[in-house]
Amino acid sequence: MGLSLLAACFSIGGFLPRPLGWLMALAGLGWLAFLSPPIAKHLSLYIEILGVLAEVSLMLWLLVMGVNVPRWKEQASSV
Repeated sequence: MGLSLLAACFSIGGFLPRPLGWLMALAGLGWLAFLSPPIAKHLSLYIEILGVLAEVSLMLWLLVMGVNVPRWKEQASSV
């Protein structure tokens, strides 16, 4: 659930690219499948791959590109 909320912040805030936010949202929804053990049993490999892909994408984006600093300052000054 936390991953989905984080993804929503990415998509709405504009500090990171929207596709990265959507990937994080899909991974967060995938982790919710573990609330139902029969579903999780069949989908666990795919959910784990999606989760790792989303987290590694976020990590690499932050390491290489960082956040959109002008947008960050604009949002901070408007509060």
